[in-house]
Amino acid sequence: MKKIIILAAMIFSGSIFSQDLNDYKYVIVPESYDILGKTNQYQLNALTKFLFEKQGFETIMKSEAWPEDLQKNPCLGVSPVLVEDSGLFVTKVAIQLQDCKGTVIYKTSEGRSKQKEFEAAYQESLRDAFQDLANLQYNYTPNSNIAGTAQVSKNNTTIQSEEKISISEEEVNENSTSEKPTDLEIPASNDLAVIKEKEKKLSPLENRHWTYDGAVFELKINNSNYALYQLNAPEPLALILRTEKPNEFLYRSLLNSGTATFVPGEGLRITYFDSETNQQKSLILQPKD
Repeated sequence: MKKIIILAAMIFSGSIFSQDLNDYKYVIVPESYDILGKTNQYQLNALTKFLFEKQGFETIMKSEAWPEDLQKNPCLGVSPVLVEDSGLFVTKVAIQLQDCKGTVIYKTSEGRSKQKEFEAAYQESLRDAFQDLANLQYNYTPNSNIAGTAQVSKNNTTIQSEEKISISEEEVNENSTSEKPTDLEIPASNDLAVIKEKEKKLSPLENRHWTYDGAVFELKINNSNYALYQLNAPEPLALILRTEKPNEFLYRSLLNSGTATFVPGEGLRITYFDSETNQQKSLILQPKD
């Protein structure tokens, strides 16, 4: 009987709180984690944002300008906290998601890594912990108890840090207005015709090959958006997130953020802020066929 209880605890450890996660619209990613301290140490905070977006969550860095509904009601968001239980030879990290009151509403199983280098070990264990979130099939469904709450909380402290994580001030202002990803909700049945009509107008970007500087890339559908892969690579290089305009998108890679525009006859023009040079750069992925 004891073995059965332990096994059941292992099975449900990554989903015991998951029934509540669909109630929350935003994931508010901090600039640093308490277990490490430094801003974006080992690029874990940027990686966290990237992995949440990959799974269809609407994410925002804590220091960014918040959307209007989140400003009015911080309880629409949850914040990730990393919990570490590493040993001498194994790095073990779990992800907690806390609501505006600091209550844990979801916790993953421990992600593990035997890598010796700290950066590789933390990144691998974080990706491993994200497997639970990948299996959730998250879909935001407004909860009147949360949507109707406008309670001041610790998440409402919008700290303006001097160092932004791979994003410029101009892009923050742009992306906080109209050019943001559409909500990834399941539409009501009477809205299906409208959604289908809108999808007809979208550029057929997926399943096409693109070239840049001699390399070949492809775009695949990812949670109603697109993921950009180098040909035959297992992990995407970036996410291409839909906006209200059919040919205009948001560009999100692990290190850079910007915009992407599909220009018929030209290709996919990507404009982003290079955090290493502090300059805006642009490149064009050209259709291969």
